[in-house]
Amino acid sequence: MPASKSSVSAAEPLADALEKSENVKETVQGVADDLAVVHAVLDKDVPKERTDELDRAVQRTNDLEKKLSKSAEVLEQVTDTLSEELKKKGVS
Repeated sequence: MPASKSSVSAAEPLADALEKSENVKETVQGVADDLAVVHAVLDKDVPKERTDELDRAVQRTNDLEKKLSKSAEVLEQVTDTLSEELKKKGVS
């Protein structure tokens, strides 16, 4: 059944939110991936005589990478929900 004109116009904000959500999801995932690489380099390629400050930096990059990855997962769920709701309304 095709979407009515009112449901299409009501779905426009959802479609806009979906597009923004997809863009942000890609950005967040890219940053998480980059941060994981930085963490791996810091963890592997630092001198054996590490300082407390360097150890804290390595731990912080690990914590941030995990937080960003979790945020990317949540954002992906939001994006999927928006997409499903638009499909239910007959808007793709």
